[in-house]
Amino acid sequence: MPVRRGHVAPQNTFLDTIIRKFEGQSRKFIIANARVENCAIIFCNDGFCGMCGYTRAEIMQKSCTCEFLYGPHTKKMAIAQMAQALLGSEERKVEIAFYRKDGRTTGCYRSHAWFPDRARQH
Repeated sequence: MPVRRGHVAPQNTFLDTIIRKFEGQSRKFIIANARVENCAIIFCNDGFCGMCGYTRAEIMQKSCTCEFLYGPHTKKMAIAQMAQALLGSEERKVEIAFYRKDGRTTGCYRSHAWFPDRARQH
């Protein structure tokens, strides 16, 4: 049986396609499930883990708003923009200060992309 690569979701070729596409671009990213409470993270790549200093196990199932990365210089306006992007159905880029597990800051441009649930469209 093949080993799953760290995402907590039933086998889904759509997710696998997204993961392959973005990993090939050397991006740091997470994928969340908007159908569950707190829009839980169902996948994070190695780049994201390296950026924030947390292991995949520590990140999985946390809210996609990434409150665990907020710190004293994370602006409330950026947090509000991220929350608004999650409610909408359009891509939005937000500049936000995240904090690594060791407390160091890491500036980040966070892009929210919405993918419609293709199963519900039919």
